[in-house]
Amino acid sequence: MSKHPRRPVPLFVRPVFRSTAAASLLLALPAVLSAQDEKAKPEPAPPAAAAAPVVPEPVKIDFSNDEPGELPSDYMTADAEAKFTIEDDGGNRVLRLNPSPIVDGGVLLGKSVKGGASITARIHATGKRRSFPRFGVGLHGVSGYRLLAAPADKELQLVKDDMVAARVPLEWKSGSWAFLEFSVTSTADGGSALEGRIWEEGQSRPETAQLTFAVKTPPATGKASVWAAPYSGQPVDFDDIIITARP
Repeated sequence: MSKHPRRPVPLFVRPVFRSTAAASLLLALPAVLSAQDEKAKPEPAPPAAAAAPVVPEPVKIDFSNDEPGELPSDYMTADAEAKFTIEDDGGNRVLRLNPSPIVDGGVLLGKSVKGGASITARIHATGKRRSFPRFGVGLHGVSGYRLLAAPADKELQLVKDDMVAARVPLEWKSGSWAFLEFSVTSTADGGSALEGRIWEEGQSRPETAQLTFAVKTPPATGKASVWAAPYSGQPVDFDDIIITARP
């Protein structure tokens, strides 16, 4: 048995490098591997572009599928006394406001529209002696704005809550079909731009709106509508209605 004491074995043996370059390379290896790992990581995908809002297709109503007679339940009258019916006019179905009783009546059409919208309708009305009907279209329910032709006043009027908000001169031919177009769109300042047009059937749609008006509130929500008051004692017919959602 040796009398010399056994040297303790170290827990860590520092590697001995034969050159400074080898030592530097080995010491730098972890940093190199880490950098390679960072390069291998995939770059984050760019954020997905926001989907464009889906604008519903225009709603077209020509009453061709409605049977003559009482107003179908799809349409809602704004005045219980107004007598609206579906009539056959020479093979063409129309929505008619009958002349008796003489009341200011309206019909709400289609689904409720939120925000900007437009409505176009072809309307036939007739004056008698010095009596003239009033007729037009509206947006955003019973309490929304209406674009009305008022031949007795020789005016195209923008009406809300029975008050005339704007008016322009009107030339109207009794007994003819005329188109009325009314639109409400959003503006950059959070308000609404209102435009109204009227033109006789067979003429071109005016490029510039005859009536314009601005309000500080954004477009509301509600159904499109048609309106008339048969003050001349003659029926008022509506056809070829188009309702369009607009930004």
